[in-house]
Order: sequence, then C-alpha cells, then structure tokens
Amino acid sequence: MANYNDYRAVIKEIPEYTVYYKDYYVKSLADFLNISLEDNFLQDLSDKVMNENPDIALTEPDYNVMLYMDGEFRDKDLHCRFCDAVTAAGRDCADYKFTTLEGATAVTVLHRGAYSKLGEAHAFAQKWIKENGYKQTGFARDSAIDGCWNRDSEEDYLMEVQIPVEKR
Repeated sequence: MANYNDYRAVIKEIPEYTVYYKDYYVKSLADFLNISLEDNFLQDLSDKVMNENPDIALTEPDYNVMLYMDGEFRDKDLHCRFCDAVTAAGRDCADYKFTTLEGATAVTVLHRGAYSKLGEAHAFAQKWIKENGYKQTGFARDSAIDGCWNRDSEEDYLMEVQIPVEKR
C-alpha cells in the first residue's frame, strides 16, 4: 500500500511540445522500463530519430513522457506511447511519428525510487484529484527526470507523474 505521506500533489502548467513518438504494447511496465545504459532501446530510438532528421534537435531542457493510452495507469497489459520533445517535426516513418502534445493543467506528483512502484504515485494522484474537486481530462503520463543514464542507484530514480485535469 502506498505511503501517501511520501507524496505531494502540485498543480502545474505543462506547455505544448512538438514530439516524436512510438507506441508500445507491453505485458509488464516494470520489465519494459528495466533498461540500462548498455541496453537502452529508448536512447537507440532517439539516436535514430536525430540521425534521420538532422535539422531537428531534442529540446533543452529535455522533456520526455510515457503516455498511458488505455485512459488510466496500468502496470500490466498496457498500451503506452513514448514521446520525446523536439525543436520541430521531422519525417514520419514506420518506426516513429511526429505530433503536437497539447499543453495542459496537470496534477503532478514526484516519485523517487523503483519504476515498479509508480502505481503508488498514480494512486495518490487519482485520490487527490477526486478529493480536491478535479477531473482527469487527458492521458496520464510519466516524465523521466533521473534514471539509469545519470544515477547509479534505482533508489535515486525520479519520475514526475502528470495527470491533465480541470476543476469540476
């Protein structure tokens, strides 16, 4: 069960971004996100996009998110969309596409630690939304802040859960 004392909800404006994206159908979110520096398929995708579209770049600061396309967070049997913000749209292909990720007012919750425990942060956010008179208006998303690329320990990984909302 989640220790809700570890979480805090913050309302934030998330800006609009141009992104490249790829959809994934995943049996286990924890297995999907269990990547390493040596075997980082999301970094490989980013490298491919940049190589094939030399006139664009990743935004600074970097913004990437995993959208939960089933309408709710699930950690098993899910459809998710990995998006990474870029300076302009490039050419769509079989491996990835470009789109605009609309800006949103979002309830955000920081989650530190194992990706396998992300569900606790999502549960806290959903409870907070319900108790504070909001309703979800878009796909829940997780934005990676710290991970295997810049932290040695899983305990130091940091994700921001972002759930687009509006006041009821």
